[in-house]
Amino acid sequence: MQILRGVGAGAGRRSGKVRIIRNLEDACSLEWGEVAVFKKIARDMLPEIKRAAAVIADYGGLTSHAAITLRELGIPCVLGTEIATRVLREGMIVTVDGKTGNIYRGVMDWASRDDVMGVHETATKVMVNLNFPWLAARVAEFADGVGSVRIENMVIETGKHPYLLLKEGELSRVLERGLEEILEAFHPKPVCFRTFDIPTDELTHLRGYTEPQERNPFLGMRAIKRDLRDTEVLKAEFEAVSNLLDSGYSNLELKFPFIRDIPEYVQAVEILDESGIRPHRDLRVGASIETPSMALQIDELLDEGVDFVSLGLSDLTMCSLAADRRSTRVAGIFNLSHPAVLGMVEEVVVACHERCVEVYAAGYAATNYVLVRKLVEMGVDAVSTSPDKVLRMRSFIAKVEDSLILRAMGRNS
Repeated sequence: MQILRGVGAGAGRRSGKVRIIRNLEDACSLEWGEVAVFKKIARDMLPEIKRAAAVIADYGGLTSHAAITLRELGIPCVLGTEIATRVLREGMIVTVDGKTGNIYRGVMDWASRDDVMGVHETATKVMVNLNFPWLAARVAEFADGVGSVRIENMVIETGKHPYLLLKEGELSRVLERGLEEILEAFHPKPVCFRTFDIPTDELTHLRGYTEPQERNPFLGMRAIKRDLRDTEVLKAEFEAVSNLLDSGYSNLELKFPFIRDIPEYVQAVEILDESGIRPHRDLRVGASIETPSMALQIDELLDEGVDFVSLGLSDLTMCSLAADRRSTRVAGIFNLSHPAVLGMVEEVVVACHERCVEVYAAGYAATNYVLVRKLVEMGVDAVSTSPDKVLRMRSFIAKVEDSLILRAMGRNS
């Protein structure tokens, strides 16, 4: 019997005993195979969630960091239920359907089916996003590289705020260890390291620093803006990059996230150069287009010599439509396929190709089949999807490319 419904944010179905998680202490005591139920998933709880059979939360959406991480781990999750913590009781047996968003009482049986037939070759590269280094060896064989290494979880798993790790002289070493594991697994395929990007409200539970409260952290002090304010953290990230380059990892690339204006990119590249790394020579350097201001200044950004461009459609949609990507109240407005968003994306793709600059889409958009079809038709060079979607996305893109070839042949006949 269906008892709840929310936003299905991670495919798959699993059953288990409900465990209500109210704080980090509860998360730490979560047992393997339990269904973790949250009001809101704090980022510092994510390392503990690996033991969960499935995850349910009152708040959150498809593009939240929690949803992205859970998809990467292959854990079914349903977010935005609003009332799960009030309706579900400790010890109840439930089944969570991460595809439909339905939650059922008891154990439900479904016939499984494998819809992936082999590894398909595609002209469009199929890359992967990674939050956890230990996943790299599992997917390296099937992906064409890593479009985005999100370093934040490497830091959060220490339980310490980045400022405390910096003070202890450990920040660079933590990042270096995690990145090395990924680079080793994927060599010689490219691995793109995204500099630090985490909203202030997801750092509040870490030891060593008290974060200021912001009304809307996703539009607040985050990403490259914060790193340019706290340059010692950025330099520590570059120190890790430098050490890895010195160790011979030639497949390392670098990109700057959530750039709001051209001077931010210019300043970040200058600091990289001052750190002893020659941009565009020692490694490829790119930028993530996640704000309308940068999409509309794509020509100016290309003038600065970027080696590649990454498209972050979740943030670009949030900023374009003035709809918080984590809010369930405006979820109906948040539309990744909105004509205004896709119009900007197409302009970016065209501008990049005119300059022979590679452009790819990363993040949640690269897990959405409707969007991926549109992106491939626009001519993106690659998509960077979640680990659980790599093979399926290869199969899907191969079919899209075949249809485009047939369509072109029909026109020319």
